[in-house]
Amino acid sequence: MKIATIGTGFIVDRFMEAAGQVEGIEIYGVHSRTEERAKAFAEKHAVQNYFTDAEMMLADGGYDTVYVASPNSLHYTYAKAALEAGKHVICEKPFTSTVEELEALIELGREMGLFLFEAVTGIHLPHFKAIERELHRVGELKIIQANYSQYSSRYDKLKAGEVPNVFNLEFSGGALADLNIYNLHFIIRLLGRPEEVVYVPNRFEGGVDTSGACVLRYRDSVATCIGSKDTKSENSVLLQGDAGYIKVNGSANIIDSVEVVIDGEEELIDLGQNPNNMVAELEDFEAVYQSGNHEVSAEWLAHSVAVMETFEKARKSAGITYPADRK
Repeated sequence: MKIATIGTGFIVDRFMEAAGQVEGIEIYGVHSRTEERAKAFAEKHAVQNYFTDAEMMLADGGYDTVYVASPNSLHYTYAKAALEAGKHVICEKPFTSTVEELEALIELGREMGLFLFEAVTGIHLPHFKAIERELHRVGELKIIQANYSQYSSRYDKLKAGEVPNVFNLEFSGGALADLNIYNLHFIIRLLGRPEEVVYVPNRFEGGVDTSGACVLRYRDSVATCIGSKDTKSENSVLLQGDAGYIKVNGSANIIDSVEVVIDGEEELIDLGQNPNNMVAELEDFEAVYQSGNHEVSAEWLAHSVAVMETFEKARKSAGITYPADRK
C-alpha cells in the first residue's frame, strides 16, 4: 500500500509515524495547499514527493491510496475525487458530514472496486478486541458510561475571538465530531444502532458545541457519551452489567488497559499494545488490502454507516446543522 496524504495537522504526523511501523505500507507523497508547508512537511518526514495541487496529486500513478485528514467538511470532496481517480481511500473520522455523503462514497467505491476505510482507531485496538471477547461475562448490560474530555488550546483561541476549524460549524466542527465520535464508534461497535438518540451540548457563540452529553437508548440498556473540549477529566469507559463490570482505562480511542470485575474479583488485561494507537488500524487495513477482502471492508463500512446515522441524529436533535445538510 503506497499512500499520499492530504493535510498537515498533528494527526497526519501521528499517521506517518504509525505507517513507518507497518510492513507493506509506504508514504509516497504529501499534499498541502501552500508549497512552503508541503515542502516542509515532506522534509520533516523524509518523503520524496510533495504536492500543492490535489488534481495533480491524484493524477500521479506512483501510488494507490489516499489518506484524507483535511477539515471535516472536505472529507467527502477529497475522498470522492480520490475514488474517481482510482485510488483507495483512508479517511479520518468523522467519515463525512452526513449519511448521504457516506452512502454516496460507499456506492462509488463499490462501483470502482476500491477500498474505503474510516480511520477510527479504537475499534481496531487489541484491547477493544479483548473487550468484545470478555463482554459476556458482565451479564445483562445495563449502563455504559464513556467520557472523552480533553481541554483544547484552540478553545482559548475561540474565547479570544478566533474561530479554529475544529470549532467552526462551516467546517463540520464541534466536540461531538472531534471527540464524542470515538465514544459512538466504541458503543455502536459493541451494541449496534441505538433505538433513541439525544444530544445535549454546551454551545459557544455561533452555536458550535464545545462539549456535551449524548444519550443512546437501547432496548435493555442506556449509554451516556461525554465529549468535551472545554474541560478536562480522567477519560474512561464503564460497561456495567448485572453480573459485573468492565472498566476501560483511557479514552475510547486509546484504551490503555482493561479491568474486568466479576463478583468482586478483578482481572487486569494489559496487552502492552503499541503506544501509537494508529498502528493497529493500519495493520488491519494493510491486511485487508493485501488479501483483497472486500467482505471485511464492507462490514466495517456498515458499522461506519450506523455511526454516521447516530451522529447525524444526535447533532440534529440539538439543532446543530452543517452546510452539507443544505445540499
